[in-house]
Amino acid sequence: MAENKPPAAPSNEAMKARIISHMNKDHTYELSHYLRAFNGLSASAARSPQLTDLTLDSMTIKSASGSHVVRISPPMGALSDARVRMIEMAQGAQKKLGLSDIRISEFKPPAGPGVASFVGVALYFFCATTLGLVEPDTPAWSALDVVFPFGAWGYKWLVKAIFVPVLVIHITEAWWIARTRLAKHGIEEGSKLWLLWVADTFIEGAPAMWRFDALVEAERKRRQSAKH
Repeated sequence: MAENKPPAAPSNEAMKARIISHMNKDHTYELSHYLRAFNGLSASAARSPQLTDLTLDSMTIKSASGSHVVRISPPMGALSDARVRMIEMAQGAQKKLGLSDIRISEFKPPAGPGVASFVGVALYFFCATTLGLVEPDTPAWSALDVVFPFGAWGYKWLVKAIFVPVLVIHITEAWWIARTRLAKHGIEEGSKLWLLWVADTFIEGAPAMWRFDALVEAERKRRQSAKH
């Protein structure tokens, strides 16, 4: 009767290949953070990262800006330590970069009061862009003289008077969500998702930020409930 032998331990090369494959498949987000936090790369320079080599004291990561060596300090005792060390480095990188471990990967369109805000501001910008069509002896002028409380002249004056304040406020709100929320929660600058949130906030204003915060809070609660 043949003796049952325990399976042989994987070789270092096989283990390294498995770790590299796993990191490139599921953890490119963390690889980018390593480059930014420990090698000082910008977000754009750290894009499209791929782990190409791993030793006990370093990782070689290729990104949009070339190949970079990220030091592992102190060195690992064995490649079997890689999982724990990668998690520790990811947490350290998040803290150094001021990022959250909660990632948002969806866009939620306006709802409730947000719809009214979106429609109202969109309507104002429509009025501002078509203001040149409102001239005496035109149908638009005649209609505004009848329906607008201050007549057509009052309409033109009001649309012009609030244009700069409205534009400044909404540019500021779009800048603010990008600065304080999108990057922090893993939305890459210039991506489709980033553009959706920035454009929506430019039109809708604060309700878009409240909706984004609600997504973050929902994910936080989901994680907390999963622990119990």
